[in-house]
Formats: sequence, structure tokens, C-alpha cells
Amino acid sequence: MKILLLLCLILWSLRGLAQQDATPGDGCFDPLRDPVAGMVNGRLHLVLNSEVLVRAVAGNLPRLGTIEKVECQNIEDQWWLTLESRHTEDIEQSVFVAVRLKPDLDGNFFADSYWTACTGEGCGGCDFKLQMDGCFCRFDRPGEPGTPGSCYQTSSDEMLMVKVPLKSSRK
Repeated sequence: MKILLLLCLILWSLRGLAQQDATPGDGCFDPLRDPVAGMVNGRLHLVLNSEVLVRAVAGNLPRLGTIEKVECQNIEDQWWLTLESRHTEDIEQSVFVAVRLKPDLDGNFFADSYWTACTGEGCGGCDFKLQMDGCFCRFDRPGEPGTPGSCYQTSSDEMLMVKVPLKSSRK
């Protein structure tokens, strides 16, 4: 009986170690396997460097340019990873990307396959709200106060984020 109890205790401790090291040591972020964020004290925090997340999104969305903000936002009772940037070819165009996050039972949040991107034309900053039917322009045309811009929406249910190395390859 003592041996059985000892064996159960060993298996239980190994299970805990396996959960702590749930990601294989391949040196990559894999959105199908690795969490993007985690809930700590009722707040959602990114668990990865934002540069890794940007590269994971840019793999399928090359128009991302200068990144201005990467954060987790609660949009209508769902958590989203959001990236705000300037278009690669036109610094005056805004790009807003929102990747829906799905939680697990342990408080980890993973990239979902649903995402939406808002690209502004003559817009100082695009945003996304479901209650406003998606994308809208938050600010007027850059350099032209009072001139409204517009944002165009692209949505998909195919995975946006791709597997990327945790370390950047730039020197």
C-alpha cells in the first residue's frame, strides 16, 4: 500500500512538472500550441514579447508596418489580441488587427482562428467594435482636421498567426 501511495505521489508531481513545461523546447512560438496571454489577478497579460507576436501576425499579413501598440482588449465580452500600426507602404494609413483569443480552464488564452483587420484610407487611426458593425475611423485624416477618413474591414476564420522563432533573426 505504501508503494502504491508513493507511486501515486511521484506520478502526481511529474504531472505538475509536465504542465509547467508544456511547450517543447523547439525555440518557437506556435499559435496552435502556445498561449498568447494569461489571466493574473483578474487582468489579462501577454505572456510573450510583443515583437514575437508581431512577427507571428506579419507572417500572413505583410502590410503591417510600424507597430504603435500591442495589447489585449476586451471587446464586447471577448478577449482579443490587438495590434495598431501604420501601413508598410503609406505611413498615413492606419492598420488595426484584432485576433480573437480563446481561454482554457487554466487561465491561458490562445490565438483563435477568427481575426479581423481594419485598414484606413486617410484615417488617423482605425478601430474595431462589434456594436459599430466592425471597423471605423477614430481620428480625422492626418494633417487635415475635420476631414473624415474611412476604414475597410477584412475578416477571416483561417488562422492568421504563424509559427515563428522566439528569437529574432536580425543581427
